[in-house]
Amino acid sequence: MGRIVVLPPAVQGQIAAGEVIERPASIVRELVENAIDAGASQVEVHLEGGGLSRIVVGDDGCGMEGDEAVLAFARHATSKLTNADDLQRVSTFGFRGEALPSVAAAGRVRLTTRRPEERAATVIDADERGARLVGPAAAAPGTTVEVTDLFASTPARRKFLRQPATELGHTADVLTRLAVACPPVGIRLTHDRREVLAYPAVATLQQRLVQVLGATRAAALVAVEGRGGDVALTGFIGSPRDTLASARLLWTYVTIGEAEGRARWIRDRVLLRAVLDGYESLIMRGRHPIAFLRLAFAPGSIDVNVHPAKLEVRFRDGQAVHRVVSSALRTRLRATLRSADTAAEAAADWPGDATVPLPADAESDDGAPIRRPLVIGPPGGPGSTSTAGALRQPALWDAAPRGFGNLRYVGQLFAGYLLCDAGDHLVLIDQHAAHERVLYERLQAEHRGTTVARDALLVPEVVPLGRSEVALLGERAVALAAVGLEGEPFGDDAFLLRTVPRLVRGRDVGDLLRHVAAEVATDGVATAVERSRDALLATLACHAATRVGDRLDAAEAQALLASMDGVAVNAHCPHGRPVAVQLARRQVEALFGR
Repeated sequence: MGRIVVLPPAVQGQIAAGEVIERPASIVRELVENAIDAGASQVEVHLEGGGLSRIVVGDDGCGMEGDEAVLAFARHATSKLTNADDLQRVSTFGFRGEALPSVAAAGRVRLTTRRPEERAATVIDADERGARLVGPAAAAPGTTVEVTDLFASTPARRKFLRQPATELGHTADVLTRLAVACPPVGIRLTHDRREVLAYPAVATLQQRLVQVLGATRAAALVAVEGRGGDVALTGFIGSPRDTLASARLLWTYVTIGEAEGRARWIRDRVLLRAVLDGYESLIMRGRHPIAFLRLAFAPGSIDVNVHPAKLEVRFRDGQAVHRVVSSALRTRLRATLRSADTAAEAAADWPGDATVPLPADAESDDGAPIRRPLVIGPPGGPGSTSTAGALRQPALWDAAPRGFGNLRYVGQLFAGYLLCDAGDHLVLIDQHAAHERVLYERLQAEHRGTTVARDALLVPEVVPLGRSEVALLGERAVALAAVGLEGEPFGDDAFLLRTVPRLVRGRDVGDLLRHVAAEVATDGVATAVERSRDALLATLACHAATRVGDRLDAAEAQALLASMDGVAVNAHCPHGRPVAVQLARRQVEALFGR
């Protein structure tokens, strides 16, 4: 091992650049954030060769004086902080003073900047050797940064970059996230003289989401808000039917104070878990909803200085943040799903006129068209969406028929699906999913009323399990007892069960407990108590519900339909699968060429 030495400045610069600059999109992000912090109302980004050949970012912000422009390339030079305490209340995108020197360490930079009150602009050239004043030049007020020869001095790092089209995609994604964070700022991207995206400045987040998602998809979003302690939540969330295989449209932003338009996009496991818990029992495991959420924190309740690229933060009270987000989403979702009438009420959340041009609707992760929200009810009813390129009112969410009991039961298909006549369309109902939702809501009500109804086993049942499963169930003994499963570990490889919920009386309790153990093992011991309870109740409801293959007579089918009308949320089973689908009369007639 060699002696400890101080690295040369050039090597220090390359290390710092490696923390901040990963690809062309990293440079664009840093420069656009600086432009927004400088008060820009319009930002123009131009790439050549996906940004590998040339990057130009221009803005109409406040600009810099000549001496300031040179100093901006020094390490830790910033206008946004004066002491360590300022980190607790920083409301700008940048604060480290690492962006420009890191960019210069990764490529050749020419910066042209002018304040509105000055007659001429200042031009600075910079690279890994430092910054040099070139002289005055003619330019409009604002700042333009040009970057060429990216990673020319570090060819090994350049090999890790992808094809130009891939790098362009990363840049477009970064700019779209920034556009959602800052609706009042117009952002435009061109590539090899071709316009790739354009988001004109708008007044509200709603209008920006119309630009980003298109009118149809944006119309299905509903506003959500919540507050608790040091955090305030605002944003928009999508229907449980419109989900993706990844979290690519689940965007979370944070800000300190009420710095409107300066929210920072972050990746955070606490927020992701909170959103998924908010959608608990409404979406299937492995699916992700569409959500755009902004959390404003009181100074001192969040640490923004924990990630070189500012993509992560640390919450002082992560549990409180989880509670605010999951509770707000759960309350809003249930209120919206209760009936079709709530879709009309949600229309007030959206502007009546949006004249900006709209892109085509996106596709799902696997390339298939996005599944549109299920509509069961007369066409043209509340929540219908205009086909024009402007948002009118929200599309109808996954509301159930206005009366399951009013459907005319026709018969049972494939020993698992109830075929019903709704006049102008057919409704096909999954009998297991429907019954599972009814039982789940009943169990929830019993649990809220103090305890789940249970029966004591005449002879306690010993259920063989793996050692890890027995240990997990032992740790959750209190939670299990609260849902009617009272018992304790019986040695290292078995669990002694003394009571079962009344709803699952007559079922195989050993099979039930094995499923519960698998559910607990999947969620882990650190899962929130409320999520654990909901998952357990969903498992109980699933085991107690009628199965596919069970024959139902007309009276039983009609009783199930009637019971669905007494359920507040009846469009999904507790595991997120749809309860009903529809087939319009015109679709049936089209099959026969009518």
